[in-house]
Amino acid sequence: PQLNKCVCVFCACVHSSCRLYHSLYHSVWPWQLWLFVFTMVPLALIIIYLHIKRAYMRGIILLKLTEMAMCFFFFLLPLTTSTYFHMHHWYAGWLFGMHANFDVWWSRAVMAWAWGAYINGISVYGRDPVLTCQYAYFVSVDQSCPYMQCYIDAINQPKDLAESTPHPPVAPMIPPNWHNCSADSYHG
Repeated sequence: PQLNKCVCVFCACVHSSCRLYHSLYHSVWPWQLWLFVFTMVPLALIIIYLHIKRAYMRGIILLKLTEMAMCFFFFLLPLTTSTYFHMHHWYAGWLFGMHANFDVWWSRAVMAWAWGAYINGISVYGRDPVLTCQYAYFVSVDQSCPYMQCYIDAINQPKDLAESTPHPPVAPMIPPNWHNCSADSYHG
């Protein structure tokens, strides 16, 4: 029970999806997915080890760690503080693919796979913002979209007047459900 609380608190802190934890905890994964995980996790660890070993052997481990830390501080940390952050697979592919840049076949294969995920994400689903609704709200406010005044007026409308108008009630922006990144909390 205490471990369950710690895992969910960790998920809440990083605004990750607890669906993975929930799926593992309730064993709803089919055997094929377990096989995939038990194949890919060791493979990923081997690839990470090979990258670390290669960087160490070439004497550039400090450079690589600095490169990764700068990417984390500039491209990931500012976003993870938002409750609207969603790590799209296109963003993960772009972010991780740039670090697999050694001139050996296995590093190039990782870069090709990660950047393939990036290309797949932006071509099939579009380059959705990683801050989801918060980005749309920011752009609307920043560009003085006239709709925003209508939105603000509707929120500030007296309750008795709001009940007599034909449009549905307007609610302030609510963060998406952090358990599964869905908008079901919008329809509360």
